[in-house]
Amino acid sequence: MVLKDFEQSASPTAHLDSLTEKGGSGAYSSATNVDVTTPGILTQGPGLSTLTNGTEAGAITELVNYIMDIPTATDVAYCIAATKLHKISATTVTNSGGVFPRTITGATSGSSVIEFQGSVYYFFNKASGADIGKYDQVTTFDDDWGSTVPTGMAALQSAPHPVAKKEDILVFGNGRYLGTYVSSSNTLAPTKLDFGVATEVADVCFNANQWWVAVNSTNATGANRTKSQIYLWDGAALTSQLSDEVAVGVQKIGFLMPINGTIFVAYQDVSGSCAIGYISGRSIKPLVYFSSLPTFAQKTLFKNFILFVNGASLSVAGSATPDFPYSISQYADGGFSTVGAVAAPFGTPIVASTQSTSFKLARLSGFDVTCDWRSLVMPIAQGRMVGHIDYVIVKTKNLGANASCALQLEYNQAQVTGGTAQTITTANKRRHTLKQFANPPQGVEDIRVFVSWAGGSTTNDCAIKQIEIIGHLKEM
Repeated sequence: MVLKDFEQSASPTAHLDSLTEKGGSGAYSSATNVDVTTPGILTQGPGLSTLTNGTEAGAITELVNYIMDIPTATDVAYCIAATKLHKISATTVTNSGGVFPRTITGATSGSSVIEFQGSVYYFFNKASGADIGKYDQVTTFDDDWGSTVPTGMAALQSAPHPVAKKEDILVFGNGRYLGTYVSSSNTLAPTKLDFGVATEVADVCFNANQWWVAVNSTNATGANRTKSQIYLWDGAALTSQLSDEVAVGVQKIGFLMPINGTIFVAYQDVSGSCAIGYISGRSIKPLVYFSSLPTFAQKTLFKNFILFVNGASLSVAGSATPDFPYSISQYADGGFSTVGAVAAPFGTPIVASTQSTSFKLARLSGFDVTCDWRSLVMPIAQGRMVGHIDYVIVKTKNLGANASCALQLEYNQAQVTGGTAQTITTANKRRHTLKQFANPPQGVEDIRVFVSWAGGSTTNDCAIKQIEIIGHLKEM
């Protein structure tokens, strides 16, 4: 049997069964930090490189809740933590001791940041209510701008505040309300639309001359028993009448993401499983499944994939080109045990995380070695005949210095291992023949391949192109 086409990524049932047999030859039943974004290649996922001043020893003393996904200038972007506004570049968090980091007056939980007509607007919650700050990107900060300056000024609700823009209009979530700010008239309307008691705007985006607004109910007895809706609203943001809606049902929405004219949605269904799907007409068509629901601040577009926070790690969903199937894989570690925001303002994803009193803002870099991959469980037994494994041939890319991984065989529903793991290594080698795999006395009923890069290199990856398992049947 031959394992290849690793871009097939996770089995469609991997989230339900870690010993699944369902999927193509290159699909996996479980994996940690693997990169299958290049068609036909299975290799280590990226590691993390902490930004200069990117820990509590520098400028990052709180979990970063939101990172701008589009820079405001060359190598300049902003992010917001619980009480501070930060300025970052691709490699560094500004720690001037003066302007940045900026301690926001009254802030208890930063929510979102957006550049709008030359200024940076930052949304944050306070001990009571919330506000919008404004920074002119030169010298002037106005932390209570939203409640003191524009026509219609008012305190916001204490809630998540997803925000999007179009020309001279900002549209933002404000708890049960959808708010707007129109710069041409300097008018703020924090409660422009009201979705009713016990609701909350989860995300908002602009696509095809309409605003798309995801709204969850907040009075459910269980996290996965939340009713949600996606509403369409006229792009002018003037009327109080909605254009249309998508009836999502008993599910909870994490984020909306427009890509090439299609709206992708992350949501949690009634079973507790999470999915990414796309809106088709008035329904959502699911594409892939995973375990932990991300928020509006926890997704970005990377290498034509949606990269998003999935628990304490980062996953990718999509395909390298339209010629390949839409798939999902667990791609990289998120840093510490609690992961905050992720974005890619400079092309390479940056992720925030925390654990206890430690904080980190880091970018993907190099290769991780805490990586492993397990194939599908592949049945071998036929009637009275069971299998016997003779050897395995692995084809890799031309290996660099210290590139390495280990291959192990797991038999009979992964209850038995095939002896000592065999190492795949040696610089400038591409074909590796592995022998001496022990066979269980009762024969091989099914087999699963286990690859680990724990002994590998963070500089030169050990990329696999094909795994061929050669054996024979015998009667038992």
